[in-house]
Amino acid sequence: MLINQKILNEEFVLRNAEVQDTAQMEYVQSQCYPTLSGGEILKKHHFENHIKLFQQGQFVIEDQKKNIIATTSTFLCHFPTHDHTFLEATDNLWLTKSHEKDGDWMYGIDMGVLPLYRGKGLSKELYKARQEMCKMLEIKGQITVGMTIGYGKFRNQLSIEEYCEKLKNDELTDPTVSAQRKAGFVWIRPIFNYLTDPEAGNASILMYYPLSDKPKPNNFQHEYTHIKSN
Repeated sequence: MLINQKILNEEFVLRNAEVQDTAQMEYVQSQCYPTLSGGEILKKHHFENHIKLFQQGQFVIEDQKKNIIATTSTFLCHFPTHDHTFLEATDNLWLTKSHEKDGDWMYGIDMGVLPLYRGKGLSKELYKARQEMCKMLEIKGQITVGMTIGYGKFRNQLSIEEYCEKLKNDELTDPTVSAQRKAGFVWIRPIFNYLTDPEAGNASILMYYPLSDKPKPNNFQHEYTHIKSN
């Protein structure tokens, strides 16, 4: 149950990742998150473990020369009920303790497109592939915690809380969060101190993308509790 398809006028191939891809996946990661803390950057050995655990949830896009130019990684889980950090969610990037075989949501932990290939709709294709896999697995949909990476341009004018509120009300656009909402993700709430990236104000936005015939997460408005980070 794997995906392998040509996309965007057959210019690129989108497929599930394989172990031999992991060195190139590490390179894409390094180019896409230049301001993220080094301890939160996925490396070759992390990707190898992700593929071992849940190959269906790991995707790459390659160009006509078979160079990997975009990647995304995910795991299965039950819907989170509390605020958490990126490292907590990902079992310190390994996913070994995070991935739940009986999970009913696909949690996306990264989305990277090499700078030269941005603006072509590749991230949208990866979100679509993830949603297609959710259908194949008969689960409820996707979860993401999108980095507020556009905050750096406003940090001298707005607090991160103010920036998030303006994003929520569509008064500002963010390169990551706005693109995710446009792809179909629904805003739930900010998680402050989710990761360590000053350009994102160390924050991210918890969102979900249900399959069209699926309801909202069961009682998530009641079950989801905001725990302030000290």
